[in-house]
Amino acid sequence: MKIVIVDDHPFIVEGYATVLKNEFPDEEILKFLNSDELVIYLNENDVFLDLAIVDYNLPAYKELGLKTGIDVVKYIQKKDSKTKIIMLTAHTEKIFILDIIKSVRPNGFATKGEVSPLDLLRISQRVLEGEKFYSLYVTSVYNESLDDKSLIDDYNRQILVLLAKGYKIKELDKILPISYSAIQKRIAKMKIVLEVNDDTSLVKIANERGYL
Repeated sequence: MKIVIVDDHPFIVEGYATVLKNEFPDEEILKFLNSDELVIYLNENDVFLDLAIVDYNLPAYKELGLKTGIDVVKYIQKKDSKTKIIMLTAHTEKIFILDIIKSVRPNGFATKGEVSPLDLLRISQRVLEGEKFYSLYVTSVYNESLDDKSLIDDYNRQILVLLAKGYKIKELDKILPISYSAIQKRIAKMKIVLEVNDDTSLVKIANERGYL
């Protein structure tokens, strides 16, 4: 069995690796501090990864367009769709949580503030046994989002982020691959969901609810 850990914090990697090695002494635990090292390893070795534990925040690998842990997981999944994935993130904003779930649908997912190395071991055991494990916080964010379905949509989340950054609505169709009228309709629908009447309030309430 091969387990890889990808995180740019050496102490975190060592902590995770130590508890996993104690539990699985005969298995190979591979440690990578960035996506470059992982990609080189996967390209040089024709191997199957049983489990990949990947942090969301990783240094970008510009040559392959790997900007975050999401991109790294997609790269792993393209190599072998059977690899089980555990995603970790220091972000607690709903928009990041939902983006990770929607983008890669990991087998396990938790925020770093919720897990110690021993907790990660237990999550890994459950995932390797075929279970799906989402932490209490991740589960609560996802369940809450089901009441605001329009806010889970990829384009709607991007619209909210751009509005929060100060972009005008008339500028958005130059950034997003959807028409100006479609953007207006999406904004109108989000206003109904969040019960607001103007763009400023839309961004404010979305931020208060953790979508930004």
